[in-house]
Amino acid sequence: MAESLNSERAASAADIDVLRRRAAQLARVPAAQRSAESTPAVVFQLADERYAIDARVVLEVHVLRELTPLAGARPPLFGITHWRGSVLTILDLREVLGVRARGVTDLSRVIVIDSGRRPFGILADAARDVMDLEETEILPLPGGEAAARSLLRGMTDDAVLIMDTDAVVAAGRAAASHDDNTGRGG
Repeated sequence: MAESLNSERAASAADIDVLRRRAAQLARVPAAQRSAESTPAVVFQLADERYAIDARVVLEVHVLRELTPLAGARPPLFGITHWRGSVLTILDLREVLGVRARGVTDLSRVIVIDSGRRPFGILADAARDVMDLEETEILPLPGGEAAARSLLRGMTDDAVLIMDTDAVVAAGRAAASHDDNTGRGG
């Protein structure tokens, strides 16, 4: 009787092992089915909303240690900071996006963007993750404010708002140009 019980346990463990291997194989997406339209994206937070921007234009995400606010600057221009031996213009997109602005905290991050000319930073309440963004998973935006929609290209089904990289880079270039024209750029 003890032998019968041990063989049932052995068979049961072997069956479980087979089922686990099968489940692992089924969970993998075959290479032929993977989308060539997948793009890595940096996910960050502004107030209670999550946003993603194409990681290919992100140079760095770092802690905001010093910030010099620019008095009289119009949104999205927010301030400047030192970055790698030069001055980095910081944009705060919260007002443009219609998001409740919080103060700068220990969790605040700067997402440094390569504009093709001079890098600039986006102020984020927190940096969250990197995700693979499938083009086919981007849903249209619900109705909303036109200015906010100009910086967004869609959203995912789990409510991550997808930034329009070209529009963000254009806003950064415009802000940096304004910063240069006021004599504060570097």
